Amino acid sequence: MGEQVAVRQEEDTKPKRFVEKGPHVIYDTKMKIFWMKKDSWQDKGKFFNWHESRDYSDNKNMRKIGGFSDWRLPSIDEAASLYAEEFQNIAKGGATIHIDPAFPEGGFKNIWLMGDTSTRRPRYDFVEGKVTGADEYAFGATRLCRKESAIRDHTRPPVRH
Repeated sequence: MGEQVAVRQEEDTKPKRFVEKGPHVIYDTKMKIFWMKKDSWQDKGKFFNWHESRDYSDNKNMRKIGGFSDWRLPSIDEAASLYAEEFQNIAKGGATIHIDPAFPEGGFKNIWLMGDTSTRRPRYDFVEGKVTGADEYAFGATRLCRKESAIRDHTRPPVRH
């Protein structure tokens, strides 16, 4: 019993990988990616096809959600970085998705990804932990992301060659 408490206390002191950055954004400290806390289903209460997901991204950028204007659909690798078998998060409809509990429950089980493959578009399935393909007009959701920008040190003059 004492060992379990010690392990739990040690886990509580480890830095968290996913950190809230305001009401709408979660930052992945490992991958250096900002994620929308809610997916589009949680945010709007309706499904989007692939094209509508891109429009959703444009609308978030116009409104500068989280102070950023470069939100986009994630790549396959970015979406896959959210999947972790050990996590159990309840999705819309009661399915178990494997993403960190820093993300609120009730998200959709798969999200649209970047990619152009004719009329089939890639989605990431957080139940199975794999990429699937779907017709571009199928219903779905997305969780937008953006990469951390490189921070320039403005205290030093630019290097001239």
